[in-house]
Amino acid sequence: MLKNLNFFNVSRLIEGKSFTFCHICRRQFINLRKVMEKLVFTVGHSNHEPEYFVQLLQAHDVNCVVDVRSVAASARNPGFNKKPLEAFLLQHDIRYLHFEQGFGARQENPSLHDESGQVDFEKVQRTAAFLEAVQRLERGLEKGFRIALMCSEANPLDCHRFSMISGYLQQHGFSIWHILKDASLANHPDLESELLEKYRKKLPRPSLFEPDIAESDRLNSAYRLHNRDIGWSQKSTSGVSEGEW
Repeated sequence: MLKNLNFFNVSRLIEGKSFTFCHICRRQFINLRKVMEKLVFTVGHSNHEPEYFVQLLQAHDVNCVVDVRSVAASARNPGFNKKPLEAFLLQHDIRYLHFEQGFGARQENPSLHDESGQVDFEKVQRTAAFLEAVQRLERGLEKGFRIALMCSEANPLDCHRFSMISGYLQQHGFSIWHILKDASLANHPDLESELLEKYRKKLPRPSLFEPDIAESDRLNSAYRLHNRDIGWSQKSTSGVSEGEW
């Protein structure tokens, strides 16, 4: 059964502990409210039927989809092309927005590339377009929208929405939850742990000569390795999903 995540059902928000409204003391209530105010979901349309995709959104009370594909089109699943998707979501009272400039993976400006011509996510995160997209998210949340960032890949770890967008948001006070293809949720810190494990053998470790390597240093290195694996490049289309074209 698909479970809702709402203000009175928050057991998945606080590290597995079960809370109900009547059991939350004032301080916990205030802290929880702050979390809920900056709650953002992500989701991938994958090869789902549009009807099932809407069920995924409704399971978590999402009423606004922000498309983070550079080009809002899918050759394999045309129901997720921009116009039909926007119309279909509207039928279900879900708003559609497209943040291709700020949040799209295919950044063609050479100043945002590394020396090999691949998009550098950290450079993108410092652009005016990216920061404006973040501000638009904040304004949407202030208006009461429950927002999901949408791209193509079902697994967030295969997508730039994880490392280019969600990582930044998590570090800047947002609470990020990833809707998986079975409608369950994965929180961003848990997926960061998976990221660290994936690149474990390539990450720096404290040593006699470098004793001060912190876990945050290892995580930043893991993000950069993930960027290298999935980032769009002028020389190759590897790492760019079909939804990005």
